Amino acid sequence: MKSIHVIIGCCILFLLASCVSPINCRKQFTIYKNPNNNIISECGFLKDGVFVSLNGKNAFYLYNDGLVKSILRTERANQLFWVCPEKEIYKILPDDEYFKKEIWGHYQIINDTILIQTFGLSNDQLCRRSVYETKGVVLNDSTIEVFSYYSYWFESEFIKEPNIYRLYKTDLKPDSTLAWFTKKRWYKNNLHESRR
Repeated sequence: MKSIHVIIGCCILFLLASCVSPINCRKQFTIYKNPNNNIISECGFLKDGVFVSLNGKNAFYLYNDGLVKSILRTERANQLFWVCPEKEIYKILPDDEYFKKEIWGHYQIINDTILIQTFGLSNDQLCRRSVYETKGVVLNDSTIEVFSYYSYWFESEFIKEPNIYRLYKTDLKPDSTLAWFTKKRWYKNNLHESRR
């Protein structure tokens, strides 16, 4: 009898550790419910490649349907990228995150402001994938200045000073059907028609 209680207790702990709490983890992920009123139709620069930071640790791809894919890289890797982008773009391709279902989300551009919401990497914490929100300003057709990168789970701001992201034009992009949430019922039921 004691062993049954131990097994039940272990099962409950496992379920708590592996579940994704909609209260703590998805509550702030809202952009996908909003219209895709991005400026892509007016100036197709966003779909033409990858935005790589000049002084940060990140790169991201924007898609016509409002999806976004982040690639986490080291600061040195990004600095090297701009020394010879024609060669460095191929170093992103074998990057583990490039083909993963993780770090996907949605973005929205209103006037010159861009707002990006992504889920972080899957982990063993109670909140397996927490929401991160990036805010920035579109400076021109190939430059975005990011001034905020906020974690809702940790309630922390990670940017001390703005980061500049420049567009590198390329047709090499991750497959957006890999995003882990695209087949989830909660996502499909609330996804705005303009983002389908």
